[in-house]
Amino acid sequence: MAGSLSVIALVIAVAAATWLIWNRPARQVPGDDPVLVEIPAGMTLAAAADTLMARGLLADRRVLLLGARLSGRANALKAGLYALSGTLSPRDLLDTLVSGRGVQNRVTIPEGLAAGEVADLVARELFIDPADFLAAADSLVGAALAGDRVTGGREAVARLDSLLTVETAARSVHLHRCEGYLAPDTYLFAAGTSETAVAIHLVDTQFARLEAATSRRRTGQPGGHGLLVLASIIEAEARRDDERERIAAVYSNRIDLGMRLEADPTVAHLLGKKGERLFYRDLAVRSAWNTYRVKGLPPGPIGSPGQASLQAAARPDSTCEALFFVADGRDGHVFSRTVREHEQAVRRFRALKSAERRNHGD
Repeated sequence: MAGSLSVIALVIAVAAATWLIWNRPARQVPGDDPVLVEIPAGMTLAAAADTLMARGLLADRRVLLLGARLSGRANALKAGLYALSGTLSPRDLLDTLVSGRGVQNRVTIPEGLAAGEVADLVARELFIDPADFLAAADSLVGAALAGDRVTGGREAVARLDSLLTVETAARSVHLHRCEGYLAPDTYLFAAGTSETAVAIHLVDTQFARLEAATSRRRTGQPGGHGLLVLASIIEAEARRDDERERIAAVYSNRIDLGMRLEADPTVAHLLGKKGERLFYRDLAVRSAWNTYRVKGLPPGPIGSPGQASLQAAARPDSTCEALFFVADGRDGHVFSRTVREHEQAVRRFRALKSAERRNHGD
């Protein structure tokens, strides 16, 4: 009997000691900065425990392995980069490594960026290859459009495929299927996220937003791919949120009347002259994206529109009868219904710019 009690006491003592070690950090007093530990995909828990021991984050690997087995999490590690402190207990370490809550990079993608600009931005922030990112995004968008995920998708991808190679060869810019389909927003990505995973998230987000805007569009407005194209032009033109719906109305009014859109940003995108002055020779370039020569919407977007522009494209200002607009020199626009009114607004804008140049001695 005494022997049995001794065994029981020993078992209890071992269990208590193990419990204490399971909940006790390797370092009792906070001090050093967190240690970055990478857990590659496919790494075993035993290998992870060895890494934690080597970095001074774990006092006894056996406790971590036992705790993982008993809790059914021996094969639940999530790959990623983790910032770990020596004040974490083995229990806390395991919780962290199976949570996937690793170090995250914040990436902000502004509205209106072209696909190449988005690729350069995410590549810089996430240390991924921009060409691989664009290739993944192009493939994802092509498959989604071919599957008719949005209205007009199948026709759009067929037309784009027949134009992109020719247009890219003829210009100094590279055009992409994924243009417009990379949602602008602020994202958090775990360190080590692949190019494909980043592309999937941006593309899926934009498709979801496009589908939502299409479902709320006013009768007569384009849906799906066409709505995205219109929204991208609105995004390029708008400087103030309160003008987006009127800009959308101008273009919608022109389309309804069979007029050309004559939108400078479509030509600027085609020629790689975003934000630059366009000349008359630029407006004469032969291209399906030149809305000075071709009626209707161009074959594809000219940048990634935000949600405000998507909503404006879906529901333009129904009270706006304007067919023209021009900058007013103060981050806004003057909207006109007739050619005469528009020409007067253009003269006022040019006079304002001339006066500004004189005042600055230019």
